[in-house]
Amino acid sequence: MKKKINQILNIIMGSFIGVFIGSGLYKYWDFQKYPDLYVIQSAPWYTSILINGLLTLVLLAVCMIVKVILIEKIGRVQKIALILGIVFMTLTFIGGGYVLINHGQVNAGYAAVPGIWTIICFGFYRKKRGD
Repeated sequence: MKKKINQILNIIMGSFIGVFIGSGLYKYWDFQKYPDLYVIQSAPWYTSILINGLLTLVLLAVCMIVKVILIEKIGRVQKIALILGIVFMTLTFIGGGYVLINHGQVNAGYAAVPGIWTIICFGFYRKKRGD
C-alpha cells in the first residue's frame, strides 16, 4: 500500500512540475506575442510565474513531507530532521526569490538563515543515518 501511495505522490509531483513549466512557457510566449497588453499592468509580466512557482514549491514540499512520513526504515528523530530540512530548504528558496524580486535591496538573511538551518538538519540526518 505504501509503495502505491509513493507512486501516486511521484505522479502528483511530476504533474505539478509539468504544469508549472507549461504555464510558465505559455506566459512567456504570450508576453513575447502581445507585449503591449503587459505594459498597462502595474506588476511585471513574470509575476504570475513567480506566484505559480511559489505555489508549486509549497505543494512539492508537502508531498515530500508525506513521503518522508511513509518511510519505515528511519527513526522518529531522523524523520523530524528530514522534515525540518525540507521545510527550511523551501524557506531558503522562498527567501532567495524574495531577495531577487527586490533586486537585492532587502537583507540576504531571508535566504541565508534558513539555508544554514537546512544544512544543519540534513547534516544531522546524515550523521544519524551513518553516511
